[in-house]
Amino acid sequence: MTAVAVFGSQGRMGRQICLEAPAAGFEVRACYDLGLPDAPSPLPDDVGVVVDFSSPSAFDALGKLLEGGSAALVSGTTGLGAGEMSLLQDWSASRAVFYSPNMSMGVYALCRLVFEAGRLLGRGFDLEIVETHHRGKADSPSGTALKLLESWSAGSGSALRPVHGRSGRMGPRTAEEAGLHSVRGGDVPGDHEVHLLGDGERLLLAHRASGRRTFALGALAAARFVLESPPGLYGMDDLARWSSRDV
Repeated sequence: MTAVAVFGSQGRMGRQICLEAPAAGFEVRACYDLGLPDAPSPLPDDVGVVVDFSSPSAFDALGKLLEGGSAALVSGTTGLGAGEMSLLQDWSASRAVFYSPNMSMGVYALCRLVFEAGRLLGRGFDLEIVETHHRGKADSPSGTALKLLESWSAGSGSALRPVHGRSGRMGPRTAEEAGLHSVRGGDVPGDHEVHLLGDGERLLLAHRASGRRTFALGALAAARFVLESPPGLYGMDDLARWSSRDV
């Protein structure tokens, strides 16, 4: 079995990764919690890949963990800013790094559908995205919601201005805005609805996750992928091509 380390092991996704790893052919050799010191204990020499579901504030500690080694990295941490994305790019110079805010192939397909809808419908339809997550989710809107907006913008060729909720006399909706609405409560692992609203017709594209196992299995598939890959920064497009190579 391939040795793996889990960074953010006590979070919801970290615990799910530890649960699913053995059946996917991985042995969890090291676990690191979010209450990390500035210099976490060294990564065991035989760890081939680190799976990260932590927080942006833990990325300095994650960098120290990776320092001096060549273990690949799979990260599904959401809420990253330009600084954290730059770190992923830097780390990818010496190892294979996989990043996606959502590891579900169903969500990947949804993003592709939204891209195509943007290409076909363009500015003739208004875009509104509603995402629902458990009460403990720290970032808002979700990384997946932002990715869906990015997919629409890429397909339509028009970068829209995100509006996070509406209140008061805001005036009529403009064609240059996209609504991103966050719902928080209960134990919802992740629901995303893409509303495309035209004159006289409406489309609804949606993905609903029934549990976190889907995301954990996607992350472990990404771990197998980076173990076979040269240094570089990879995403869901690369994983989809790799997964279908023998089909």
